[in-house]
Amino acid sequence: MDVAASLSRRLAKVVSPASGTAEKQIFFLAFFLTFTVVVAISGVSLVLAPAYLAALGLLLVATLLAYVVPWDRVSPLGLAIVPLLDIAAIGLVRDLMREIATATSLLALIPALWLAARLRTRGAVLATVSVAAAFTVPTLLRADSIDSVTLAHAALLPFTVLQVGLLVTGGLAVHDRQTERVTTALAEKEALLDAADMWKRRLENIIDSVDTGIVVVDRDGHDLLMNRTQRSIHRSASPPGPGDPDESQLLLHYPGTTRPIPPDRRPVRRAVQQESFSNYVISVGPAGPGSAAYSTSARQIIDVRGERDGAVVVFTDVTQYIESARKQEQFVATVSHELRTPLTSVLGYLELARDDTDLSRETGSFLDVAHRNAEQLLSIVEELLRDQASRSGTDALALRPTRISDLLRESVESVALRAGELGLTIEQDLVETPLQPIDASRMRQAIGNLMSNALKYTPRGGTVRVHTCFAESSVELAVTDTGIGISDQEQTNLFTDYYRTQAALESDVPGHGIGLALTRRIVLAHGGQISVSSVPGEGSTFTIRLPIGE
Repeated sequence: MDVAASLSRRLAKVVSPASGTAEKQIFFLAFFLTFTVVVAISGVSLVLAPAYLAALGLLLVATLLAYVVPWDRVSPLGLAIVPLLDIAAIGLVRDLMREIATATSLLALIPALWLAARLRTRGAVLATVSVAAAFTVPTLLRADSIDSVTLAHAALLPFTVLQVGLLVTGGLAVHDRQTERVTTALAEKEALLDAADMWKRRLENIIDSVDTGIVVVDRDGHDLLMNRTQRSIHRSASPPGPGDPDESQLLLHYPGTTRPIPPDRRPVRRAVQQESFSNYVISVGPAGPGSAAYSTSARQIIDVRGERDGAVVVFTDVTQYIESARKQEQFVATVSHELRTPLTSVLGYLELARDDTDLSRETGSFLDVAHRNAEQLLSIVEELLRDQASRSGTDALALRPTRISDLLRESVESVALRAGELGLTIEQDLVETPLQPIDASRMRQAIGNLMSNALKYTPRGGTVRVHTCFAESSVELAVTDTGIGISDQEQTNLFTDYYRTQAALESDVPGHGIGLALTRRIVLAHGGQISVSSVPGEGSTFTIRLPIGE
């Protein structure tokens, strides 16, 4: 193995245009000695001739110089000494062996190419001059007469050497330029890689310093980057046991419940499915009082070609915020409960007062206004209490076999008169759905919220369409309107507590942003899902899916 490696290194120096003087000379000497052996087989007298011996002496001197002289410290022209001695030796042999002058002259090409490769244009000119001196001049001196044919024959070899030398010089120049370009490109690439590595380290240090979990995935869902906080969140969500679980195995559940989040609704999976969302709250770790709550957001990564190249998901710890909000909700619930009793009493006395036949018309109108406002205030209080009961879990579901299609039909009947007053058309496409374990009162409330919103945000002359269907494992009901619609950004926050869209805020439609959040909790309590699809200016569709048999 070592011998082969050494031989390979020596051969590399033989073909190198910039180094390897000793190796090149040994190669040429070996070639010439082989030639000498072949000649000696049939003409030993030629090999023993003084001119041939002188040529061998020049080659030995050149070989000795090739090994002794420190060529890396010699001037450029000094590098020509060894190949010039080789050309002189070949000239002596060629003059001696005039019968095979052409074949012998070809030996001169080896040192001539060496000169051209080492010294480029100067080497090609120097090789041409030396070949002319060693070959052409002796030929002309021995010629009986000099004519054009003799001159052409004598100049052929120097001209060939010059042509070959210039071709070699040109080829090496092209090679040098290409090498320089490649070297420059490699240097630039290395600089860019160093800069990219530096920025990568900076980015890693930056994202590791924040207390927000960050995970970046590629277009196929494989993790590309996960900061220190996210790794800690991942560990806290991992079930007991060895191995690194994927997201579908993590302990993630809906806040305030023990129900696991389905794999296709988990934050990273939603991002991989090309969803962008904000404020999607989940609980992490074993279900119970000690679980942490995180608000998650996702955005898609778009490359320079405008194509999706992955997604980034952010996890923000909102445990303390939710605990604070829970305390505020408890306060609101307490105040609401305390308000309900006096409000009920106020309404009762207002009704008694309105029954008094001695009241003037003006006083009666005042009492009507007071009664309507008291009823509205009581409605708000009741809604706050129902919302609080849903959040705390104290309002347990009373599950009974019920058909969703029946509840939706009842809801349509209850709003039909109001829809007519608003100039709206209600269309029904109700398929009889199977019996399911449902809390009819709570689900009726959820459907009522969707119907109420559809009526409130659909202009006069519009249409509200209700639809039911069922598959093998779920029942689906949908409420579609031709109203004002909802933007993509607003859809991500639509089921957040107390959230109202900009259009709703700018309208004179009353509301408190509780209804949809409450509807979502009712649906989740039944093990279902609720979603929205909307186009601003064209309308919205709210869809509830409930599993059969759960």
